[in-house]
Formats: sequence, structure tokens, C-alpha cells
Amino acid sequence: MSAPDPHRRPVDTADARLVADMLDDISTELEATSRPDRRALTGDGPEATENRMVRETQAALARAAARALRGDVHEVRRAARGTADDARRAKEQTRRGRAVRPATEDVPLADLERLARQALAVTGSVVWAQIAVPVLEGTVLEATAGNLAPEVATALARGPRAEVLRHGFPVTVDDAGSDVRWPELHSPSAHAFLVLPLGIWGTLALAATDGVGDAARGVAREIAAHGAALVTQDGAASATRAAARARALVLTAGTLLARQLGIDPFDGLDALLERAASAGSTVLDAARHVLDELAPPGDDTPPRAPEPATLRRAIAFLEEHAAGDVDVADVAAAAGLGVRGLQMTFRRWHSTTPLGHLREIRLARAHQELQASDPRQTTVADVAHRWHFTHPGRFSVTYRRRYGCSPSETLRA
Repeated sequence: MSAPDPHRRPVDTADARLVADMLDDISTELEATSRPDRRALTGDGPEATENRMVRETQAALARAAARALRGDVHEVRRAARGTADDARRAKEQTRRGRAVRPATEDVPLADLERLARQALAVTGSVVWAQIAVPVLEGTVLEATAGNLAPEVATALARGPRAEVLRHGFPVTVDDAGSDVRWPELHSPSAHAFLVLPLGIWGTLALAATDGVGDAARGVAREIAAHGAALVTQDGAASATRAAARARALVLTAGTLLARQLGIDPFDGLDALLERAASAGSTVLDAARHVLDELAPPGDDTPPRAPEPATLRRAIAFLEEHAAGDVDVADVAAAAGLGVRGLQMTFRRWHSTTPLGHLREIRLARAHQELQASDPRQTTVADVAHRWHFTHPGRFSVTYRRRYGCSPSETLRA
């Protein structure tokens, strides 16, 4: 929970009574100064002139008091809203801490350490990976692989990682050397950072020397989802993990068979099913035999199955037509799938929809254009409209969640 505002006044019934009393007093003053007393105010004599001056002074004082009251009311309301927000955040954090945070002994740290080592292969430029999981005991368990200066890792934990744990949104630092949000991240060996939520249990952080592109972010999201599944300890989630492992085993075995036979990865599953049928074994047993036979030596974790050709064609179509009007049926036709099949393929491989993936592409293009544009010749609204973001406020919120700053800040940088 964020620290309370030291300038915020406590809000209680005394504040309400004070404001009510002030309001009554000012109303009385206004009423008194507004009642006409023509006998005392008319004429040119000294008494009438003095009475008019007194009345004008009273009215001015009443108006000043009313302005002060409006300021006090605004302050009380602001303080009340802030107190309510603090209470809501405290309640949510307490609920999340009690219901979600695992105990230290329930965190499969060895599995997370292996996953962190594997995350180094997201792209060739990733030099450091860390999975962090807050536990019930009040500490944070860390599984780390690769090399990063200790002071930079500490700054990452205090800055972007803490931000992701608070709000649950990814944080991207495209160039730490010029990012004014976290100057402590400046390092000669790691210039870009990506921090993703690990479900609601922790974070996955990557440091790269040459940026983290859209494709790498997609792979990192899959790794974060896998890490979240590893941390989940309830029975239903364990069953889900077992099903996910079985599915991954079958997909990987089919992929290895497809590579060996020189066929499409989708057809590899048919080859695996035929092998299981001819051997009189289960599909899982056949998949294990394929891994023993074809997996690279010394690699105890099979490679993830590559994206199918249909998905690659769909993504290529979206990349090519991102600036124009795109219909899902056109994307499906380009991929060689039906609309439902296309949607299922995107959901399976990227946990999104075709149009959701298109929005990600357009957001990245808008980001690139804002970085390259001259603020004297281009506006944020122009760029947003060009990439089909018709609601400026929603575009700003989405942009900030992805890049950690507003579109106008990027344009002015």
C-alpha cells in the first residue's frame, strides 16, 4: 500500500460539523447584507454613504468567506476520497496477501531457477532473468540466471518490479540510458528491461542489451504464465499443470517428429498418433519415446513447438495491413483457416484474439512513430488516429500500461 499523504487532513465528524457551522455563518452574513434597508442606504448624507460602505465591506467579506469555504469543502472531499482509496488498497492487499501469497516451502524454487535459466534464451540479447515471488513470511524469493550488476538488480527490484507488483501491469524500459523514470537502471551491460506479472504471485524480469521486441515479449508472457502455474499449489491448479505438461509433451514430440520427417508441425501430431497405434502404446508413452530418441543430448527440457504455418501467415497479414481496415474474415482467408479456427489458434498460441494481436501491433507502430516524430509537426491525436485508436483517453491508458509513460512524454522526448 502506498504511504499516506503527510499533508492530508484526517477526516472525521468534526470536519463535517466545522464545514456546516461555517456554511450557516456565511449564509447568515449573506442574508443580512442582501436585505435592503432603503432608509439607511438612500440619500446623499454622510450616514447613508457610511452605511453603503459598510454593506459593501460586509458583502466582500462574505464572498471571501464563501470562497474559503469552497476550498475547505474541496479539501475535505479530497481527503475523504484519499482515505477511502487507502482503505480499499489496504483491504485488497490484505486479501491478496492472505489468499494468494504462498508459503516459502510451497514455492518450487528449483523449478523456478531452471525456468529463469531457460528464459535467457528468449532472445540472443537477453543477459539476465529473474523470477521473484513474495511469500507469506514477508520476504521475496528470487530465482536468478545470467549476469547483472547487483546495484542495477536492486534498482530494478525497487523500481519496475515494485511497480508491477503493485499494479499488475507489465513495465518496459526500452532504453535505460535515457529513461528518466529510473535513472538507477543505467548500466553499460544491459540497456533494456522487461518486467511481467507472474500471474498474481510475482514477477518475471528480463534484462537485454539490444531491446526486447514484440516477438520476445510474446515468448516472455508464455514463460511468465508457466511460472505462475508452477507457483500455484491448489489441487485444481495441480491438475491443470499436469494437463499442460501432458499437452506440451505431445506437442513437442510431434514437433520433433515433424522435423525429422520434414513435414508441417501440425502434421507431426498425426505421425505421433500413428506411432502410438502401431506400437500398441499410449500417446504419452509414444511421446516420451520420441523425446528419448530425438531430443538434443543434455537437454532435459524439450523445445517449445514452433508456431504453425497458418498462424505465421495470419500474423504476416496483420503486420502488412496494420495501417488499414482489417476484417477477421480476411485474416482467416489469408491464413487458410475458418474464423473460428483462426480465433482458437491465436488463443492457443498467444492467449489473445486476432484483433487483440492487431492492437498490439498498432500500439507498437504508434510508439515507434511517436519516438521518431517532431512534436512541432505531429500530435498524439494524429498518431493515435493513424493507427486506429479512436478514443484518445483509452489510447493513453493502454499506452502507459505498455510503455510506462504517456504518449505525449514519448513525443516530447
